[in-house]
Amino acid sequence: MKKFSISGKHLFVDFFGVNPQKLRDRLGLMRVLCGALKKEGFNILRRTGSNQFKIGGKGITGFVLLSESHAAFHSYPEYGYLALDIFSCGKPAPESVAKAMEQFLLPKGKKEVLYYRGKPQKNGGTIHG
Repeated sequence: MKKFSISGKHLFVDFFGVNPQKLRDRLGLMRVLCGALKKEGFNILRRTGSNQFKIGGKGITGFVLLSESHAAFHSYPEYGYLALDIFSCGKPAPESVAKAMEQFLLPKGKKEVLYYRGKPQKNGGTIHG
């Protein structure tokens, strides 16, 4: 088995206290996400699209397939909440994409977790093998 180093950065961001109208703006959310990904140097292979749900708060799930991995979000307008997930196994940094989403959403609060994939973590997770 080959040894390896860090294979990528996986950023998880929770945005709280967001205006529900922004969380229902399917086109706006995808425009901001894809624009920020391109600006940072990510290569978009496919916008597998976004889906607005007819039940609950009419939230949206969006997904973008990248040559460097993926970016996705899930919005919950009824809770003023959006979950953002960006995995980069290349040079582009997910942090600037999250910042662009934050500037669009203007949340009252956020929680970020940056996880280095392919390398044992000091906090959390169990390593087998």
